[in-house]
Amino acid sequence: MKRVATIIASALTLFVIGGAILVWLLFRVPYPPQPKFGFTGNWRTTDVFGFAERPLPAAEAVWQDYEAWSAPTNFHGSRLYLARIGSAARQSGFRSWVSSGDTPMGAQRYTSVEFTYTDPTNGTYILTWTLRGEHNTGFLRFDDTFRHYQLQPYGTPGESPPRLSIVGIEGIRPEYYAGP
Repeated sequence: MKRVATIIASALTLFVIGGAILVWLLFRVPYPPQPKFGFTGNWRTTDVFGFAERPLPAAEAVWQDYEAWSAPTNFHGSRLYLARIGSAARQSGFRSWVSSGDTPMGAQRYTSVEFTYTDPTNGTYILTWTLRGEHNTGFLRFDDTFRHYQLQPYGTPGESPPRLSIVGIEGIRPEYYAGP
């Protein structure tokens, strides 16, 4: 009788563990792939309500321009600045880190980057980037190639230098891309 009870308990344990693994495989939220250049589709961000773009103003005018642009309208989409940036000599203070946090779908890891970008004519900006998962951030270290970036101000209005979040990068597949 003891032997039968042990076999039943073992089978039940294997069934529960197997079921948990199956549920995890079917319902887990996979991390996005490692960002890499070469994507030829629409690299711009998508938004249910659309987005509007403007050229990035001088650093000292970012918050004034953004507040004037954000005046009450019926437009509920994202307001993004478009800038063509690059050159390793203009990038400094590059740092990256991985953090984690609990979500309803389980523990998630996030890779973040922050660096200072100094444009010779427009001034100095602090640029940040975050993506779910653990990623190699080497693709964000500038070389002599200039690319278009979609940027969105965040932080305290009037802060100097202004902080801008990188939302889209020319040649990089967006995290929530719905195309082929």
